[in-house]
Amino acid sequence: MKLKTTLKNHIPALIAALFICQPLMDIISFWFQEWGVSSLPTLVMRFGILGLTILLGFFLSDRKWIYYTTAGVVALIAMGHIWACTQVPGGYQQPFADLTNYIRVVQMPITVLCLISFLRANPKGFEGMQFGLVFALILTLAVEAISVVTGTDPHTYSDGLGVLGWFNNTNSQSSNLCVLVPITLAWMLTRKERSLSVFCLTTIAGCGALYFFGTRLAYLGIYALCIGLAVSILMVRRKDWKISVFLFALAIGFTAILPLSPMYVHMQVNSNIQSNRQNDVNTRLDGDLEEIKQRLEKEHNKDDNDSDDDDELTEEERQKLIQQLTPVYEHYVSDFVDIFGIEKTLEMYDYSINIYDFCDVRPKKIMFARMLMNNSPVSANFFGVNLARFTVGENIYDVENDFHGIYFLFGGVGLGAMLLFMGYFIYLVIWALVKNPKKYYTMEAASYGIALLVCLAHVYNTAGVLRRPNASVFLSAIFAGIYYLVKIKDYEKS
Repeated sequence: MKLKTTLKNHIPALIAALFICQPLMDIISFWFQEWGVSSLPTLVMRFGILGLTILLGFFLSDRKWIYYTTAGVVALIAMGHIWACTQVPGGYQQPFADLTNYIRVVQMPITVLCLISFLRANPKGFEGMQFGLVFALILTLAVEAISVVTGTDPHTYSDGLGVLGWFNNTNSQSSNLCVLVPITLAWMLTRKERSLSVFCLTTIAGCGALYFFGTRLAYLGIYALCIGLAVSILMVRRKDWKISVFLFALAIGFTAILPLSPMYVHMQVNSNIQSNRQNDVNTRLDGDLEEIKQRLEKEHNKDDNDSDDDDELTEEERQKLIQQLTPVYEHYVSDFVDIFGIEKTLEMYDYSINIYDFCDVRPKKIMFARMLMNNSPVSANFFGVNLARFTVGENIYDVENDFHGIYFLFGGVGLGAMLLFMGYFIYLVIWALVKNPKKYYTMEAASYGIALLVCLAHVYNTAGVLRRPNASVFLSAIFAGIYYLVKIKDYEKS
């Protein structure tokens, strides 16, 4: 019991260390990759920290049945997934990589469970978590600045745009910044000994990092934190209205310089590339283009209940259309044609000749996953598809959207379990705001709410959070923080 008491007393430091070491491991992983060294040491380090966190959480918890239940659910989904993977010809391929990917996914809910156990054992752990998140942001901003000064920044995009810093995954780092900046700013505002000049400098630095990062979601993060915090200040800390004015002005300022941003420039470059590809498609179709457009109109009319039979394609016309479009599809989606056949590929794409339909990376990968799922036994709908099947030669079609990815990799059961888990914390937010908004709506709560909304935007639009431990650990902090603010914090005492 002495050990348990000692650990409880050190919970704030332990939680702070957990979050401070996250960017450090990312930096080590980045340089290992730059030096051509295996990333296995950092992978082992991450799993080791996860294992230690689970042991401490279980040891300190007074609700061990939750751990047993969680372990049972995790094991059942894993067994169902393995069974589904064995149902396809060739059996279960590359099981180590597939199960490692599964561990990455379950890390988030398990870490949340452990953090809640820590906060229940010692509520002061929330301050430790706040400090860890603030320090993680300071470290991240410092690394980005150093990488730019030393010329070692790898850039967000391959065309040399965007400031990424010594980190490997663009979407994960975008999410991390969007989570850490609002939480840090709210922490600075609620300190007893606060410095408004430091707050303003940190706000400018944080928004600047999001601006130069270069992704659309990072730019969204600027507006979310500036407008969200400004409105929240007017609602709960009206005496700080000047800070709200500063934040609104900052949002307007970043709007004014939008055309100069790396994000906007990259979008323009990408739009030009797609336009050139569309011109290439039109050239390949050459003199058949108008005829193909007429046939496509008739093909699309077949789903219209009011259309006449004469307006629909005959089988001979449909075969001619397939023949005309085959060269384009063999060039741009050759893997689809090789694996699923030209007719199925054309049907899935609705015979489109719009380059955006089959060259935009994220929709393309979702389409591949959908066709792969349709080409699999029914068990795949419940427990997913083997990760190895998403690699074709040197092309990787692993879905770049977290919710979609979890469905295709772990089926409806896996996605349902994840949504139920995340839904519980969203329910807590709604319950608190309905029950007593004056009590629960604080600057801390506002910062966690902003971080949650922007993080969920990353989850829906990218694969950079739920399956990336370096980002999912910060989503874990958001959920644990929500639980603390609603279920643990003693508002009367504070």
